[in-house]
Amino acid sequence: MYKALLNLQALYLHLGLDISATENQVYAIAGIIILLFAIVISQLVTPSKKVETKTKSTPIPAPVKKEEAAKEVVETTRPDLTIVERPIAKEIVEEVVEEVVVAKELVEETVEAPVKTEGPSWTDRLKKGLSRSRQEVWGKLGNIFSGKVLDEDTLEEIEELLYSADIGPKTVAELIDALSEKVKEGSFGQDEFKAFLHEFLKGRMASIQDKVDSDLYKFDESKRGQTKVIMVVGVNGAGKTTTIGKLATKLTSQGAKVVVGACDTFRAAAVDQLQVWCERAGAEMIRAREGANPSGVGYDALQKAINDKADYCILDTAGRLHTAGNLMDELTKSKNVLKKLDETAPHQTLLVIDAITGQNAIRQAEEFNKALELTGLIFTKCDGSSKAGSAVSIVSQLKVPIAYIGVGENVEDLNVFSLDEYLNALLDF
Repeated sequence: MYKALLNLQALYLHLGLDISATENQVYAIAGIIILLFAIVISQLVTPSKKVETKTKSTPIPAPVKKEEAAKEVVETTRPDLTIVERPIAKEIVEEVVEEVVVAKELVEETVEAPVKTEGPSWTDRLKKGLSRSRQEVWGKLGNIFSGKVLDEDTLEEIEELLYSADIGPKTVAELIDALSEKVKEGSFGQDEFKAFLHEFLKGRMASIQDKVDSDLYKFDESKRGQTKVIMVVGVNGAGKTTTIGKLATKLTSQGAKVVVGACDTFRAAAVDQLQVWCERAGAEMIRAREGANPSGVGYDALQKAINDKADYCILDTAGRLHTAGNLMDELTKSKNVLKKLDETAPHQTLLVIDAITGQNAIRQAEEFNKALELTGLIFTKCDGSSKAGSAVSIVSQLKVPIAYIGVGENVEDLNVFSLDEYLNALLDF
């Protein structure tokens, strides 16, 4: 019985049946198959006619020797058996196949297809990720407005609260000035303030956010083989390596061919981590021995991408403090080396910013922007910070748009930055 079940399992796999059928169904089909094989065996070998034992009425024989008598008895009682091959093998096989097909249909009818469950939408992920910042900004502002209208007495409370939310001193000052004008015009309730704040912040960022290159998040099939170089920079711990892995995964999932250069040659662990991400994403990674020249690795990665007609070449640089002048100079050198292969490279220079740093990120961004001319920002770890509101002041002061925003560890938790979605989640619209 055990061997029959093993044969049944092999037959399941050959026919493409789902082995996860219930145990009762498996035993039912096993019974059918075993019965069919029993029928086949019984019909392959059949006697040509019934055994006939003939006895003749003869006169009483004369006495014979004992040995001769025994021989005669055997010969007269032995049945005449003849094995005849019957041409029914083909018919039997066809019957068996037909029964198996019927059995397969029965199993497919009784096994329900697995129910595909979808994860949270990006809107839900973003809203959950910004919950701490939302509570810091709008939750406390809502308490200020509880049972009140906006007047001169509440302006000071609002100003202090916006400072603590890391909106930024310049942005807060402009906001308070605009609110003062509204107060002079008449009563200004909670709903009016909420709508005003949304439009004010949007006005500070909208024109800058329009500068984001769509090639960063949407692969254009018409540009296949035209290698686009993305250089990713940032301080240690901001999440560069993980972000690059997620970005590579998103691009390859759209059909793009991606080459990643592991230019952080000082941290073997970072290179190994990036290797795992690339293997999952289906991207090719170029690495060098520990301590090798980072600019050389970048050059090799771009050369490989150009030769293979890759669509993207993403370079992971070593993390460094913005105050370390010699290390910042090294980034500039790496950028210039790329131009030997492509005068327009890098096409994008992205700074990864940890949302936890808040307003301190502005100084970082200023130094990186001065050395490399940033084209975009990637805001990470917003789910672990109450200072995601600092994105407003960073964008408005640097005039550099946010390309991506991250609210978790999964690939799905990194997505294209949408200003309206961000403000709606931040202000609980």
